[in-house]
Amino acid sequence: MIVIQAKILDSTHLELRQPILAKQGKDILISIPDESEEDHLWQDVSKKHFLEAYSDQDAIYDQL
Repeated sequence: MIVIQAKILDSTHLELRQPILAKQGKDILISIPDESEEDHLWQDVSKKHFLEAYSDQDAIYDQL
């Protein structure tokens, strides 16, 4: 899987930040993350586990 950025021009058009190697007329899949509260849950859990991996001497990472 390749992940690239795209700018939303309108509800049916995207502008890719880089070209893709797909032939014209070929179907592709686009994944758009929801911005709901549930989607932030995994980010909070991930951050918690990340911070637990460091000792008190590594407090620089607490400001994330």
